[in-house]
Amino acid sequence: MADPADNGTALQRAIAERAREFAADNRRRRPRRYWQYAITLGLAVLVVGLVFLGFDTFLASMQKLLAIMGADPVPTGPVPVYMVPEPPHPP
Repeated sequence: MADPADNGTALQRAIAERAREFAADNRRRRPRRYWQYAITLGLAVLVVGLVFLGFDTFLASMQKLLAIMGADPVPTGPVPVYMVPEPPHPP
């Protein structure tokens, strides 16, 4: 019959070996990927530009709306406060 202490020791050794391999792999320097940084920077600039242009378009449309709402129409005559509707014509 196998000793349970041997199984625990084997498991600890396997975990320690995996940790050593990971640490050795982690120390190794990976090559830089400048094209990924360039693409990411370009996409970030594009997103910021689209948001800026969208905000600019929104503000321009709001200015036009406020100009339309603020324009006073030229009055052609007196404006009554209340108008009585005309009675319907008999058929």
